[in-house]
Amino acid sequence: MESQNQSRRHFLKATSATAAAGAAVGLGIGTNVSASQFDHLPALYPPKDRSFLPAGALPPLAFRVFHKLGFGPKPGDIDAFNALGATDDARLNNWLELQLFPTNVDPEVDSRVNGNANFVTLNQTLTQLWTTYELYEGERAYQVRQRPLYEVESLTLTRMLHSQWQLREMLADFWHNHFNVDGRETGVRSTMTQYDRDVVRPFIFGNFRAMLEANARSTAMLFYLDNRVNSTPNPNENYGRELLELHTLGAVENYYGFIPPAQVPNNGDGQPSGYVEEDVLELARLLTGFGVNDGENSAPNTGTFLFRPERHDDGVKTVVGLDIQGTGESELGVVLDHLASHRGTAEFICWKLAVRLIGDSFSASDTLIQQAATVFQDNWQANNQLELVYRTLILSNEFKTRWTDKAKRPVEVVIAAMRAAESSYTFQPRQRTDVVLAADRNGLLNLFNDTGQALFVYEPPTGYPEDRGIWQGAGPLIQSWRAITRFFREDDDDNNLYANVAETTNAMLAPALRTPNDIVDAWLDRIYGFTIPAAKRNAMVGLVAQGADPALEITADTTNTTNNSDYQRRIRGLVELITMSPEFMTR
Repeated sequence: MESQNQSRRHFLKATSATAAAGAAVGLGIGTNVSASQFDHLPALYPPKDRSFLPAGALPPLAFRVFHKLGFGPKPGDIDAFNALGATDDARLNNWLELQLFPTNVDPEVDSRVNGNANFVTLNQTLTQLWTTYELYEGERAYQVRQRPLYEVESLTLTRMLHSQWQLREMLADFWHNHFNVDGRETGVRSTMTQYDRDVVRPFIFGNFRAMLEANARSTAMLFYLDNRVNSTPNPNENYGRELLELHTLGAVENYYGFIPPAQVPNNGDGQPSGYVEEDVLELARLLTGFGVNDGENSAPNTGTFLFRPERHDDGVKTVVGLDIQGTGESELGVVLDHLASHRGTAEFICWKLAVRLIGDSFSASDTLIQQAATVFQDNWQANNQLELVYRTLILSNEFKTRWTDKAKRPVEVVIAAMRAAESSYTFQPRQRTDVVLAADRNGLLNLFNDTGQALFVYEPPTGYPEDRGIWQGAGPLIQSWRAITRFFREDDDDNNLYANVAETTNAMLAPALRTPNDIVDAWLDRIYGFTIPAAKRNAMVGLVAQGADPALEITADTTNTTNNSDYQRRIRGLVELITMSPEFMTR
């Protein structure tokens, strides 16, 4: 399906020696765990009991929960999870209860964003965004019009890195890809702030039907899939097709091609099981006249939603078995009700969520997908519909027992490494003093461009794919390693490392405990929370020891934590080996 979608719409360099060593050694099980909503616990040193994880065994549930539902561990997260109850089930239930009801308070994000002069669009209305950026004709107009896109990209990465509400950020990423728009396009770039803030995020834990209509009426989607130019008698089918194929029923099992609608088999609700090409054309007719106040034909130039009745087809339409009378703008609500309550939509959305949150090896007919689809369909009008679906999936036996069924995508890999190092970095667009509205990207944002997963700029309407085979290819894999290496080795304008892992090591261990053995074990505790097989651990110890006795204090000068010191290079190599291991890139 994805290759077909891509056809419809208009890496490889040698990596560092450290990255190559990580791949060759095949270092122990990596992690992609999340921050909790608790204050970080003190570092747990001296180290904990060191029992090895048997080959083929599942890592502890705490590790797996954070690994699948967040963007990487900060120190203390797994221990905070384990403090939530006496059993794994109790801990998972209590953690999920907290994450499903995030508040507007997010201290680590708020302290970096609120009052930050580099973020200027986050609270602007749709019309303010449109008139200030989309209609801007002055100096460096291209960059200025991109400003809202750059700010949303920076804000999203900052949230992934620092938010205590990691499940929300994982789900925001899911829904942005489900309702993908290419943020570089005209009409999308300047309204991305509003699209993220008002169209996606308010509905993450709420109602799919409400999210669907907000999306259909959004300026970003109306431009991206061309429905703003959809008019009778020659309708544009772009948005209508994706509404069926990507946003609701899906093309995996519910598309029947070019056969007559009457030949589509009925489902258990007595409705057509899916859609055909004629349904796409009928839906395109229904969507005629839905557009944007863009200054054309005497309309105001405000960027807001506009229904043009003179462009609308008032005839009767039949969409997936439902006859819809020509009543104008209200037809949209009728067809969205029909699609949002359809069994095929329930199965498709629940399948996609299961693939995102649990693993790639699901089909729509699996028992868990059918159970979740029933919850989705039975509660299609409920304000907490999606919350109930998430509960069904995350509290399932499949979630508790599946492991390494997914590959992390590059953004997850890099953010996980940054969180492991407890980086305090803030992604933010830069302001130029000579052009106040300039939208220069921060240099580290190019890390994600190189990996092939820059946020909000994926051209096909599918959004970034989930399939592990894509992200385990040589290009994304090596570029992810290069991004991690660059992050650990670069510094800011004041020559401060983005992650000074030597200083972090000194904060964890007293001088007498800074032996290669203790340093490796401290970082393994920090990132994994359990001990990897001895052969792999010993390879790391050898890197840090550099031929010296691993039980004695490290031979490097531990007071020198500058970028190119021997001590910094050794610790940096260790952390890079851990975070660039093949296992680190699975979920």
